[in-house]
Amino acid sequence: MVDVVVLGDSLPELASALELAEVGLSVRIYPHMREDDRADPRDADGVRDPDGSLRSFLAHVATPIGGAGAPENGSSPGFTELPPPPPLLQNAQGEWLPQPQPAVFGIPAVPLSSASLALLGGGAAFRAALDRIRPVLTIGKTHEFGELVRNRMGGGVLERLVEPLTREAYGVPAADVDVAIIAPGLNEALTRMGSLSGAALDYAERNVARETRVAPSVGWGELRTALLRRLGLYAVEFAESPAGIVTATETGWTVATGAAAASGSLHPEESGPQPTAGVQTPEQATTARAIVRGAAASGHAPQDPELSGLLGGARRICGRVAVAQPAFPSTHPEGPGVRGVQVGDGSSWTVRFAPAGAGWQAIVSGPAAQGLATTEAARSAAEAWVKDAAIAAGASLIEGTAEVSMPFAPYVTIEQRDAAQGQLSAWADARPGQIPTGGALHGGDLAAAIADARARAIQLRRHLTGITD
Repeated sequence: MVDVVVLGDSLPELASALELAEVGLSVRIYPHMREDDRADPRDADGVRDPDGSLRSFLAHVATPIGGAGAPENGSSPGFTELPPPPPLLQNAQGEWLPQPQPAVFGIPAVPLSSASLALLGGGAAFRAALDRIRPVLTIGKTHEFGELVRNRMGGGVLERLVEPLTREAYGVPAADVDVAIIAPGLNEALTRMGSLSGAALDYAERNVARETRVAPSVGWGELRTALLRRLGLYAVEFAESPAGIVTATETGWTVATGAAAASGSLHPEESGPQPTAGVQTPEQATTARAIVRGAAASGHAPQDPELSGLLGGARRICGRVAVAQPAFPSTHPEGPGVRGVQVGDGSSWTVRFAPAGAGWQAIVSGPAAQGLATTEAARSAAEAWVKDAAIAAGASLIEGTAEVSMPFAPYVTIEQRDAAQGQLSAWADARPGQIPTGGALHGGDLAAAIADARARAIQLRRHLTGITD
């Protein structure tokens, strides 16, 4: 018998396993079914980490056991911070021009600046400037982000500056997103500063910090290698095949091995070598006192149907495709440029043009939709959608396939987020000795998933070691 079996080997599950193993608990990890374990390819360059959860985890993995000395094998999975570059947007004539700065999701702090005038035109810029003399009534009166922008600055700012960036991040129009989700504290800054443009100026640095993306300085593959190496130091066992039948017993759980895991994940946290640093054990049934259940990055956990009730929510088609260099102005030759487009069925997509190595890529983000199929046939159709959106944005495609996935869409309202978190907590409270993990349980948010997995593992280890009941 081991103390804990872990079903899944993506970052949240491995983070949970590390918290358990570090206090001397025995742990055995079963891999995911990888043939359908693909997440948002846009995350390859880093993920959002507004509360520092991912930074904390990377620092923990990099810290030598005992807290002193050089990192294991000299390879340190520290982190690199990637602040959001000010994008180019398009004016009414289709010219690529720099977004006015400072700004919060397109809201200009100086509506009559030369950059604002160039993108908006004189009439829309003057309408936005009226925000400075309009009274502010009560804190948080307007909860919808799009409605707040329209009321304070008019439709020009909303459609030309705010809408493309909001749709790219959330997959829905700005009118569907809560201010407290996209920019927590912006409503309070509006009341304090007396105008939305003043609030944007006051909030701009905080917005940059929230939207800064974080990536392991050694790369996602090397992070995984370092984490597996660290787990191996605690004699964590790795099964060669995914879990098959999981059965509850009077004393815990019995896990039988399933079919061999497939390869081919597109998600950065799933790349790199398979587990080799731990102890490879014979393929046999394992009994355990507790269990960590991981939802794969794609939101599918075929070896663990217990999580199926937690995997609701909208998905979106996202992808990358190689393109020819766009016609950006000489003052901003590397962009990036963001444009909203409509494809054949009238749905709204966004396309970000950005450098990729020696070439260029179109990073395509589709609308959030319920019931989006994730079969291989659906993925083939999604690749066509990604290419169509890039072409609609004016891209010249370079021959090759698009990198495509269908991740869960972020939460867009406080009610939606709180309902999901409440459902997750209720599930765990009703099942002592079980931990649900995975980005699919957190609206695709990897940093939140890691933070939750570590916190729940600490609670579990306190119980298993007899510190708490």
